[in-house]
Amino acid sequence: MARKMLIDGELSKANEEETHYDFDLFVIGAGSGGVRAARFSASYGAKVGICELPFDPVSSEALGGFGGTCVIRGCVPKKILVYGASFRGEIEDAKNYGWKLNDNIDFNWKELLHKKTEEIVRLNGIYKRLLTNAGVKMYEGEGKIVGPNEVEVTQIDGTKLCYSAKHILIATGSRAQRPTIPGQ
Repeated sequence: MARKMLIDGELSKANEEETHYDFDLFVIGAGSGGVRAARFSASYGAKVGICELPFDPVSSEALGGFGGTCVIRGCVPKKILVYGASFRGEIEDAKNYGWKLNDNIDFNWKELLHKKTEEIVRLNGIYKRLLTNAGVKMYEGEGKIVGPNEVEVTQIDGTKLCYSAKHILIATGSRAQRPTIPGQ
């Protein structure tokens, strides 16, 4: 089923000879917005491709992950660390509400960091499964627009893949950055 696009207030005229594209939509960036756009477009029958930097639990310029900054780098990991840090006060308060606790309560920072990493690995997998189940083709690498309807994906080994798409969505969101301030 072809859909007509509204361009400058007028419906686009379908070309008598349709141009062939590898994808109806190619999304650069697989954060929450890019993943949702890709999944919903695929659910309406569009052929969709999406690219994201390869996953690693430690952020860098060349590594990212399906799920994006909030899920992989910011909001979710931050909440895990904040919740982990808040339990000491809760444990102390519990003594005032009938809880009997021994005095040998210990905290293991490495274990908390390990659990945080496990959770973001799990979430990265969930985002990939959602895309796979929707029929979206995934690519790990850095996406770049190289023409009006052309995307280039540079994989971690330097291999460049080129795809054409009728529509390209840039959904790169943001990346956590540390400001240059005293006390870093």
